[in-house]
Amino acid sequence: MFSAIHITSESLHSFLYKTEEMAASFGGGMAIAYVFMHLLPELEKGNQLLGVGVNFITLIGFLIFYGVQRIAWKSKRQGSQTSNLLFYLKLGFACLYNGLLIYAIPEQFDQSWPFLILYLVAMSLHLISADHSLREEHSRQFNSWGRYGLVAAIIAALLIDIFTEPANELISDVLTAILAGSLMFNIFKEELPSPENSSFRWFVTGVAFYLVLLAGSWALGG
Repeated sequence: MFSAIHITSESLHSFLYKTEEMAASFGGGMAIAYVFMHLLPELEKGNQLLGVGVNFITLIGFLIFYGVQRIAWKSKRQGSQTSNLLFYLKLGFACLYNGLLIYAIPEQFDQSWPFLILYLVAMSLHLISADHSLREEHSRQFNSWGRYGLVAAIIAALLIDIFTEPANELISDVLTAILAGSLMFNIFKEELPSPENSSFRWFVTGVAFYLVLLAGSWALGG
C-alpha cells in the first residue's frame, strides 16, 4: 500500500486536496491526533523496560532528523551546485523513515485489524504530504527515480520483517522511540500548518476524522 502511494502520490495529492491550505490543515490534524492518541501511549509502554531512557532516545531521533533538515536548508542557500547531494541526503533519510514505518506495522497487527487500518490511513495521508514536499523541491529527481527508491526501501523493510525473527523487546522499544522522534519532527515540519497558509476548520476536521476512526477501531476491536 505504501509503495503504491509513493508511485501515485502526485495524483493522489491533486485528487484528495483541492488547495494547499486544505492539504496542510487536514493532514496536520490527522497526524497530530495520531501522535497524542496512539504514539505517545506506545512510548509509555517502552518506559517499563527502558525507563526515562525511552524519552531520551525519542529526543535523539527528533534531533537527528532535525539536523539533516538543517543541513538541507543551509545547502539550499548555496544554489544548485549542491542540489543532487541534498536530494540524496534527504532521500536516504526518507528511506530510513519509511523502513521504520513498515517496522511498526506488525505491532498494529498485534492489537487488532481495525487499529492496523487506522494506522495505514493516518500514515498514508502523512506520506502523501511528505512526498509532495519532496517533489516540490526536487521534482525532476523525485519523479524520475526517487519515488522508486522509496518503494525499494519499503519492500526491503517488508522482506526483513517477513524473513527475520522478531526483534526482542529492547530493540523494538528503541526503534519505536526513534520512529516517534522522527515522526513528530516530520509532522511539525511538514503538516502543522503555518498561520498564513492554514485553515483551523480543516485542522479540527482532520483531528475529528481521526478520532471518529479511532472510536470505530475501539468498538470493532472490542
